[in-house]
Order: sequence, then structure tokens, then C-alpha cells
Amino acid sequence: MGDNAYIGELFSAIFFVIAGARLLRLSRRTREAPEFLLGAAFVLSGIGLLFYMVPYAAAFELLWTPFTFAGRATFIPVSILWALFTRGVFRPSENWATGLVWAIGALHLIGVCGSALTGDFEGFSISSGWFWLEWTGYTLPVAWTGLEALVQYGQARRRVRLDLCGPLVCNRMLLWGLFGALQVGLSIVVLFQYAAFDETNVFTPGWDLLYGVFSITSVVMIWFAFFPPASYRRWIEPGTSTVHSEHG
Repeated sequence: MGDNAYIGELFSAIFFVIAGARLLRLSRRTREAPEFLLGAAFVLSGIGLLFYMVPYAAAFELLWTPFTFAGRATFIPVSILWALFTRGVFRPSENWATGLVWAIGALHLIGVCGSALTGDFEGFSISSGWFWLEWTGYTLPVAWTGLEALVQYGQARRRVRLDLCGPLVCNRMLLWGLFGALQVGLSIVVLFQYAAFDETNVFTPGWDLLYGVFSITSVVMIWFAFFPPASYRRWIEPGTSTVHSEHG
């Protein structure tokens, strides 16, 4: 991982943990499942990213393999939480959505465990079939949540014109959809990073730069979607009060 990707990943990890903790605290007050699922997904995402990053410190270089595997394992429940959140928010009564949640969890778990059983604990080899199961298990839930949000955004825009939906809610759908799209973009960038690493044992600077940009932009989408500054809220919805709940 190059400097750009490292900075983007570190920034993302710290933000995910903080944002997740705030959402978990909110879920204790509201007792609503979406806040809990999303908060848990963010916290575990941050922890998983930190696992990947620890071996880049000189003192932990010898622990590259165990920490990398720990990061991979941590993202298994992250994928399931993403899927559960998406199902609960967008498709609560759809049987196929429940099946998709199970499929996502199975793909990710089988991919990680299968590669580990063959001795590949780092999971960088895109020539392995296990890698593609793991990659699909991670990418599918973020693609799903992003697509659902963008579909809802299109519907919300019409409701806003009819004064049946608030502009802030509509904007949150857009931002969440963009977050999902950026996460899919990160998964695609990872393919090129790992392909280069598989051949040369180094990460390509260009792809690392793109990874860093996507990571930081994803964080910005979450920040404005769930913790929008008062100035941003006034811009989206002129006349809105600056006194608002943490969830917005």
C-alpha cells in the first residue's frame, strides 16, 4: 500500500469508528435496528481497516500475515451487517432480500475460509477462486445498498416537489447512494492493486492514489449524510433550524 492509500485508509478507519460509535449511541436512545446495524458495520469496518494497516508499522512487519487475515475475517460480519441494514431499510418484507443476505454472508465466509484452508491467509491472489467468492461477498452488499438508495432518491425527488418528503431526507438518499457507488469503486480498484501486487509484490502508485481519493470521498458522503453541518443543512433546506438531533 502506498502513502496515498495508507492516508485514505487511516482517515477512513478513524472516521468509521467515530461515526459508528455515534450511531450506536443513538441506537441506544431510539432502540431502532437501522442505527444499530449501521453503527456496528462502521465500527467493525474501522477495526478491519486498522488490522490491515498495523503491519505497515516497522515494529509489526513480522505480523503481516496474521493481521491481514484478521482484517479479512473482520469484514465478514461487516458484509452481513451492510446486507441486514439494506434489507431492513429498503426491502423489509421481501423474501428474496432475506435470501440475498444469507448468500452474501455465505460467499464471504466461504471465500475467506477456503483460501485459509489452502494456506493463503493474506488473500491477495486474484487468480484464486476463493478470492472471487470473498470479493463478491464484500462488493455485493455495498452495491445493493447504493443501488437501493439511488432508486429511492429518484422517487424522493418527486415527493419533494409534492412536499411529501423533506429535502434533507432526499439528499441523504443521494449521498448514501454515492457512498455505495464509491465503495464499489474501491472494490474494483482493489482488483487492480492486488493484480499488480501478485505480479510485482508492490502496489501501483496510480491505483493507490485512486484508492485514497475514493476512501476520503466516501467518508465525506457519510459525514454529510448522517452528521451534516448546520451550514450544509441550511443550503439543502433553507430555513431549517440549526437545532436538530444527532441523526439529523
